[in-house]
Amino acid sequence: MSIWSYCIVPFAWIMQQCMKLLNNYALALIAYSLITKLIILPFSMKQQKNSLGMVRLKPYQDALAKKYGNNRERYSMELQKLYQREGYNPMSSCLPMLLQFPLILLIYAIVRHPITYVYYGELFTANTEQRVLDLANTIGFNNFPEKLASVFEKIASGETPLKTISNYELQIYDKAQDLVHIPGDKLFGLIDLSGTPSQQFWSWMLLIPIIAGLTSLLLAVLSQKMSPLQQSADPSTQGSSKMMNYMMPIMSLIFCYTLNCALGWYWIISNVIGIAQLFLLNKIYDPKKVLAEVNEKIEREKSEKKQKRSAAAAKKAAALAASQKKKK
Repeated sequence: MSIWSYCIVPFAWIMQQCMKLLNNYALALIAYSLITKLIILPFSMKQQKNSLGMVRLKPYQDALAKKYGNNRERYSMELQKLYQREGYNPMSSCLPMLLQFPLILLIYAIVRHPITYVYYGELFTANTEQRVLDLANTIGFNNFPEKLASVFEKIASGETPLKTISNYELQIYDKAQDLVHIPGDKLFGLIDLSGTPSQQFWSWMLLIPIIAGLTSLLLAVLSQKMSPLQQSADPSTQGSSKMMNYMMPIMSLIFCYTLNCALGWYWIISNVIGIAQLFLLNKIYDPKKVLAEVNEKIEREKSEKKQKRSAAAAKKAAALAASQKKKK
């Protein structure tokens, strides 16, 4: 058993429990999205906190860049001193993001292959054997049960049936669809969650990649607008990152068009939950509040430096006046 298999077991179990509780695949995917988002939430919170830490240091970093801009070695040295003094680790902002990737891959694998990870041991019900024999007698295929079993094995392998089984086996697959029916796999009674939009010239399934792309675009735009780092960035530098807003929506559109609708439905729900999470995190860790605190601190430090310079100048003037008085 591979490491991947061990890692995927708890997530497959979560999906199984969602199906047992709701007995509806579309609703189970919503519940599964909520649970997996909660699992990833601590990493998202850590990433938000690290971004706020960078916001606090940005004015000082800009001052160092202005002072040592022509001396990269000195600038790097002073920047490291700044990080050490403030207790900030720049690599800590990357770790939560890196840890999320394998989790997301595990989650998507289960959504994409429900028969493999959720239903493999439950494909055949108590009366399936007799139903298989009855179906074999009806359509007249030789060795039908054995052929049907081989078809199920290929489906459970996670491969696309239309690309991997022969025309002869495809007839068996079409005749035996009722034996592997997943409750609630018709979204709103119109969209087959096991189907793939790219295999249909026109169907309601095409709505899935379109909505997935639009919700992904909305999430990307809001993420950039509400990002602590973007709020503290100069307007001239914000334009370069706007192109990234369109990369994820385009990828969402392509993936959800070429893969099964269940993944697209999960993607849509995940985007909607992600938007809600974005507002929640910005409420808990408010970038505007942090920026106001940073600006207030900078103004206070400037005022203190000005007072020190004034006090030093007054002291120097008093010393000079006293010296001149002694000479007289």
